[in-house]
Amino acid sequence: MIRVCVLPVAGREDPTQMLMMQAVNQQGRFEMRHGVHARFFAATRTCLRDRPDLLYFDWISRYIIGRSSLVSFIKMVAFWLDVQIAVNIFRRPVVWSLHNLQSHESGPGASWERRLQRYFARHVTIIRVFSQGAVARASILLGVKREKLRVVPVGNYVEYYPSEITPAAARVRLGLGAGDFVLLWLGSIRPYKGLHELIEIFRQVALPHWRLVIAGKPFIAAYAAEIAALAKADERIQVDARFIPEAELQVFYNAADVAVLPFAEVENTSSLIVAMGFRKPVVAPDLGVIGERLCRQRELVYQPGGLADALTVLAALPRERLEEIGEANYTEVTKYQWKDMGVIFQELLEKK
Repeated sequence: MIRVCVLPVAGREDPTQMLMMQAVNQQGRFEMRHGVHARFFAATRTCLRDRPDLLYFDWISRYIIGRSSLVSFIKMVAFWLDVQIAVNIFRRPVVWSLHNLQSHESGPGASWERRLQRYFARHVTIIRVFSQGAVARASILLGVKREKLRVVPVGNYVEYYPSEITPAAARVRLGLGAGDFVLLWLGSIRPYKGLHELIEIFRQVALPHWRLVIAGKPFIAAYAAEIAALAKADERIQVDARFIPEAELQVFYNAADVAVLPFAEVENTSSLIVAMGFRKPVVAPDLGVIGERLCRQRELVYQPGGLADALTVLAALPRERLEEIGEANYTEVTKYQWKDMGVIFQELLEKK
């Protein structure tokens, strides 16, 4: 049994890490477990405690970004030493999932983040990315050969999130009418996710019977307040600014006709995968993984800056076509399984 220790430890609000670990463990060749939950020297302490055969970093921003430039600098130095010890003293292979080419709202220390990413990329054995298009981008930005990169998309959430409530009942719960055409934006309320643009364009192009539902946990209180103030100017927009429990996701998705994800920047996004699993058409820009995942509904994938045109296209699509798109998205997303990550670990096992 090959022991793979996972860092950092994800919280309960994000099931992605848990689903991956469970699926890989069920294959019987690997034992994936969490490493030491610590801000400093997590890899070194994990090597001492667990004696892993492999280290898997799901992301590294927790170890290098702080609330001030000084804290970020201290964390980066500590992480640099941590990597040196894990790779050169304990001699453990390292796999890194590159969720984003740069952290969103990275704040103090952002100018050094790219340098540390490039340093880390040189020392890891394999870098996992989520789309074919990311291979070239990551290779250039990180200064590594493409041979070090592997494409393994995330799995799906079809069996994880319940979907039992009817659309009619879901709309009653949210105060929506049977004749409303409902656009849903759901996720963490953060600047890079394009909410400001969405609200402004919705107010300009939306038809009278359209409704926009915005739901999710505020990441920056001031930004969330700004979004709420913008939404108040249009009675067709409603905002539910809170963490949406897993059991309630079905209410929002089953009440919606379409999901809209107007990212300003993105490499990988769970919001897209969840929407596809709920059989929703998705309006989104051709960034990161989006174009590849939404290959069966190209008419609603737009170039950055083209949200207004995409909503105009949406307005012209008959309901039958929207239902076809939703089913096609569901079929597409179920191709990808959480156990697929085991392919990378198997590759490293065979090289030992």
